[in-house]
Amino acid sequence: MADPQNRRSLIAFAFAAVLLATVLIMARADALARRPVFGLATILLAAAGTVVALAVGLGALLAARRRPGDPARVTGTWSHVLRLGIALLVIGGAAIVARAALVPDSYGAYGYFRGDAVRDAMRERKPAHQGRAACAGCHEAEGALHGKDFHAGIQCESCHGAGGEHVASVAARAEGKAELVPVVIPRTQEPCLWCHRRLAARPSSFPQIDPEEHLRGFAVADLGTPCMRCHDPHEPLFLTRPLREARLHPVIQQCRDCHAGDVDTAAVRPEGHPVVFECRYCHGDIAADFAERTHRALPCGRCHQAHRESETATRIVRSHGPDFCLLCHRDFPLREPVGMPTVAWPAHPERNPENPPPPLPEDAPCVDCHMDRIHARGLATAAVPGGAP
Repeated sequence: MADPQNRRSLIAFAFAAVLLATVLIMARADALARRPVFGLATILLAAAGTVVALAVGLGALLAARRRPGDPARVTGTWSHVLRLGIALLVIGGAAIVARAALVPDSYGAYGYFRGDAVRDAMRERKPAHQGRAACAGCHEAEGALHGKDFHAGIQCESCHGAGGEHVASVAARAEGKAELVPVVIPRTQEPCLWCHRRLAARPSSFPQIDPEEHLRGFAVADLGTPCMRCHDPHEPLFLTRPLREARLHPVIQQCRDCHAGDVDTAAVRPEGHPVVFECRYCHGDIAADFAERTHRALPCGRCHQAHRESETATRIVRSHGPDFCLLCHRDFPLREPVGMPTVAWPAHPERNPENPPPPLPEDAPCVDCHMDRIHARGLATAAVPGGAP
């Protein structure tokens, strides 16, 4: 008759093999399923049972190999391990039953948590952000300006903070139930610099500044002056028509978009090098004429702003209104009495008392009188199909 220890080891090893196969099948099923079928706890319990079964089989095998009559030969010493294995299996079985009864059906839909928690939170919590439509319902003028200019793609709440409480308080105030909860009104430079601070990682076509350098360039004494003193965030470039109506133009790439550091754009490009667009490539006559004008130190993109619309196309805009020119030339009290020429608007035309021009409307384009400081008349529109800006 076979040694009982040998039979015990064979049974234990067979049981360990079955448990190991079960662990692998459960782990594979959980890895492939959208949501876990068995769960990590069940797999770990099965793995623990596998280890116990292997220990029992190995111990019984070692005991069977000892010679009969050997004082070190021990029989029946693995019953406590068997009892531990049985206890683990009972606990594992109870865990599986409890999991089937208690774990929600949505558990694991998006990971190791209850999937319905997301939907419950959406139902129980009022959304903090309301979207642009909720703002435009009351602030129609600001919405119209914002919708046509360069910031059209920026949500109102990106600058003014979540508007949930504000919108709710407006409705409650109309019924006399609550006080108005105001939104955030940016009063410092920092909210603007979140996007417009000069960073090497940003494309050169994106408007970016060093705030101190920018203010000194405009002879502003107080380097902490908020951006909103000169720029209207709802209408940063004072476009005379919506951005989406501006003409399409090939994407403009500059050397710095690919090359770090200072790059000599006049250097000879290697054979096969991609074309880097520069205004003078297509508008040579205009570029040559502009080199003789008062504003020649300015890059073309300072006035002809480019808004990238896709991988291959941008929209080139040019504002005809005076507010754009006045971004640089308005006579503000915050400016020092040195620097670039400034004018008082709309009283500017009256500064020539000997030969006063007729009164001008406040939206009269500066280029009607001062085009010769920028381009020769007729030359700027000649390069544009149909003469459209």
